[in-house]
Amino acid sequence: MPNTAPPTGCTSTLLKFQIGPVQDFIAQARSTRDLWSGSYLLSWLVAAGIRKLRADGGALIFPNDAKKCQPLLELPDSARVHDHTNLLTPNLPNIFIANVSAENPGAVAKAVNEAIKDEWKKIATAVWDQRQRIGLPDSTKTRYDAQVDRHLSISWMITSLTDDSPAGYLHAYQHNGWHLDGVRQSRHFQAWASCSGGTEKDSLSGKEEALVGGRDYQKARAREGGDYAKLFKHADYLGAVAIIKRVWHLAYLRDTQKLKTGPGQHFIRSIPAIAARTNTEDDDELAQEKTSGEKYIAAIAFDGDSIGRWVNGDFLPDQTSLKQHHLNFSQALSKFALGEVRKIVEGTREAQANGIWKGQLIYAGGDDVVALVPADIALEVAQALRNAFRENTNYTPTEAGAVQPDASAGIAIAHIHAPLQDLIRKAQKAEKRAKNTVGRPAFSITLMKRSGEISHWGSKWSSNGLELYLAIAQRVKPDALSAKFPHRVSQLLTPYLTQTTGLSKQQDAITDIAVAKDLITREFAYAAEQQGSEELARQLDGPLRKYLEGILNARSEREGATGKSPSQTASQELLTSIIDLCTTVAFAQRNETDSTSAEKLSTPAV
Repeated sequence: MPNTAPPTGCTSTLLKFQIGPVQDFIAQARSTRDLWSGSYLLSWLVAAGIRKLRADGGALIFPNDAKKCQPLLELPDSARVHDHTNLLTPNLPNIFIANVSAENPGAVAKAVNEAIKDEWKKIATAVWDQRQRIGLPDSTKTRYDAQVDRHLSISWMITSLTDDSPAGYLHAYQHNGWHLDGVRQSRHFQAWASCSGGTEKDSLSGKEEALVGGRDYQKARAREGGDYAKLFKHADYLGAVAIIKRVWHLAYLRDTQKLKTGPGQHFIRSIPAIAARTNTEDDDELAQEKTSGEKYIAAIAFDGDSIGRWVNGDFLPDQTSLKQHHLNFSQALSKFALGEVRKIVEGTREAQANGIWKGQLIYAGGDDVVALVPADIALEVAQALRNAFRENTNYTPTEAGAVQPDASAGIAIAHIHAPLQDLIRKAQKAEKRAKNTVGRPAFSITLMKRSGEISHWGSKWSSNGLELYLAIAQRVKPDALSAKFPHRVSQLLTPYLTQTTGLSKQQDAITDIAVAKDLITREFAYAAEQQGSEELARQLDGPLRKYLEGILNARSEREGATGKSPSQTASQELLTSIIDLCTTVAFAQRNETDSTSAEKLSTPAV
């Protein structure tokens, strides 16, 4: 339901496009390659729309491509480069903004819309043409086409620019955003059409009717052999969109676009390889490695705070510079996404050459990052991403004390055999919890224990929770602080928790904040001396006290911002925060200390 009728005589318009679905589409994944594939597919479609926009005379404003820093926008020229690392990094956001100078801007917008849809259909057709190698029966063609047609959700809005002044741009941009929000909320309803022929639902999305799948299909693929067959190692039921995500890197990117995405060309490590810090050039569908001990993996969902308001220029001292801000801010985000993120997540090439491997980057789209890393370094990687993001976006000259861009992170930690899409969704929810519950800028961690229990811990970056976490984690070594230390702290403090559920009618065992702080520091020091030494207890005392103060300061900020009293008393929040932090340390460090069970915190050994 786009606006296609700017005032008569208007020769310049502002155009904004938004493509979806995003988060659910990316999270619907069986393997690390599925994760990358969904992210890259969205970036590829956005790039197709932008290339059409530029061909029709549109000037891209966001994201910034002035210095040709977006390889996807320079195809086919960029495909000829020897190093495809940046080209194959999903890094374009699902929103783009442009200035269109044309007699009929609506026609330009419609052409961009059709270019995106046409590219999606080309991809779907290339995959269908490989149906014999995939094992797709000809009889599924009607259902395949129907699922392809209903998948994309594209919204766009054009708004007249009455003049080219900064004030005119600001006015047009604000109205464009309001109207596009209305379009997205009142989008055309398309009833879900059910096609006869299948009773099973897609195993990854739970929506589409499956076209293939099951044990017999899996066995038939194994007998078939070849590059395609290896991508269907599990007995999943798959619809058209899931099939496209699974094989388009071969059927379209490799065979049609001649990109280096075939086996042995495009480097995507498996989940076991990431957790074990090994170098395996296969994804989970192909991996056959055997890992020793209990290995845990972490998914990171990193996202800039209030990026919509930053793009809108709400924090600028002078909003009349909004257009230049869009160009500068986009360039800063591109520098962060393509220049910094991969080194932080995966390690430098020099380190990798020396056998030092970290995580696997899945998506880097400006302020938005999705990555998989070994569980024990997840918080360190998230902190490094935040530092790099702040450094790269802190370009705007502002008065002292003015707001600067910041970011929050959600982390989910689970065993390597946990369903990958559950892990990604938990990380996405943790990121929202960090922003909305802990209070941005912050991080939040979700622990997915094999018993089925879920626990959370989070902290504002400024509350010193990360510092205490790292102080403990870096000292948990056989010859220093015993791995039993966080268990012991939890055991000593848990009896003082009297409000563990909303049903409890007990009064607090401790009501005075000073008493609670003294109790925690004493028990913490006792456990550190018992499981380490007096010197280690002294080293941990400072970070502990700073974190306790940080908890109280963050509590006061939340209460001041909302005007509501927190559900927990201050003493209970102090106790809960320390116990949850220790639970997280023990669980996350299992890759380093397999001999100690982090899942026995409820009954830790003395």
